[in-house]
Amino acid sequence: MIQFRQISKQYNDGAKTLALDGVDLSIRDGEFVFITGDSGAGKSTLVKLLMGMEKPTSGSIIVDGLNVAQLERSRLPQYRRRFGCIYQDFQLLSDFTAYDNVAFAQRVIGTKGKNIKKRVPRALAEVGLEEKAKSYPSQLSGGEQQRVAIARALVNGPLYLIADEPTGNLDRTNTDEVMGLLEAVNNTGTTVIVITHDEQVVERMGKRVVEMKNGRITSDTAWLAAEKAAESVQPVPDNIELTAPAPAVEAAKPEAVPAPKAEPEPEPAPEPAPEEDENYVQETLDLGPAPGEEEEIEQVVMDLDAITPPQPEPEILPELPPLVVPTVELPESESAKKSKLVSEVLKGWTAPAEVREAAEEETAEEDLSEGTSEIPAGAETAAGTETAEAEIPGPAAEEAVLPEAEKEGGAEHA
Repeated sequence: MIQFRQISKQYNDGAKTLALDGVDLSIRDGEFVFITGDSGAGKSTLVKLLMGMEKPTSGSIIVDGLNVAQLERSRLPQYRRRFGCIYQDFQLLSDFTAYDNVAFAQRVIGTKGKNIKKRVPRALAEVGLEEKAKSYPSQLSGGEQQRVAIARALVNGPLYLIADEPTGNLDRTNTDEVMGLLEAVNNTGTTVIVITHDEQVVERMGKRVVEMKNGRITSDTAWLAAEKAAESVQPVPDNIELTAPAPAVEAAKPEAVPAPKAEPEPEPAPEPAPEEDENYVQETLDLGPAPGEEEEIEQVVMDLDAITPPQPEPEILPELPPLVVPTVELPESESAKKSKLVSEVLKGWTAPAEVREAAEEETAEEDLSEGTSEIPAGAETAAGTETAEAEIPGPAAEEAVLPEAEKEGGAEHA
């Protein structure tokens, strides 16, 4: 969608010409719009602003959500790919064939060669010039040159097609052909904007017309159509009294004709009584309220054996033998062997009489000292010596540890 919002453009020339003065214009997607007016009305300036060739003095131009006046110069080439342009003087390259003129628009945007070979013949076929692909502009008529320009404008698939005086240099026949092509393009969904002063073309096409004069929009058929639609709705004058509608006259009802008496329907045959089941207990249901009670009590007798399936007896698991954990004998370590040998040697050993008497004497001396912690040097030395001899194993200690019977046996052996 294209929107011009309060657009003004003043050129910084000596006269400070005001080309546009507060223009408001909206063009919807898929429309076909003629912009008409005399020379100097501001039509070409409007196109230059739309293409980003000029910037407005004030106001904003919104195209598909982009503010064109604020676009950076580096983004303008990408933005202009939305448009295809057709000019009055065709602007074809004289040294290029019709095919090369159309392909030039593809090469500018970097299209690959294999795609160019597909799209250019298709564009020329749409304007009816597939047989003139190798012809130069000097070998073509004015109408054919304009059709080449249209093919060049359409080959990139633009969203908007702008034609600036496309029929200015054509006769009536070629004009009708070119306008027919533009209408066919519009039918595919492309928005077409035609700048022209040819009133006959405008009248024959019957499209939307925007008329400009002195930089302003003076007429727009879209406005006129909206005003006519609003005028077609007639408001109710205030001086007319609204009365209630008269009651409708009821039509005479026809006399009722008595309906024929219907024959009584035969009574249905009684259903046979169901066979009795000996295993089923059945009682009469008393659904009525008992005397003196307000609530209804339902008595229902159900055969539980019939609806409850028999439960299987629980399985008895056999008794399992007691769990026997095997005993694992670990190998005896060297330290354990030594401890066992020392225990056997010390078994049944008693201290010699001299040692016991010395210990009794020390105990008696401690009782006499009544808690004195000092120990005679000789006793301390003797006790230490005795303790050392008892704790430190050696040949002398082993002789003292051996029983007397073993000593005697050894002496006899010696």
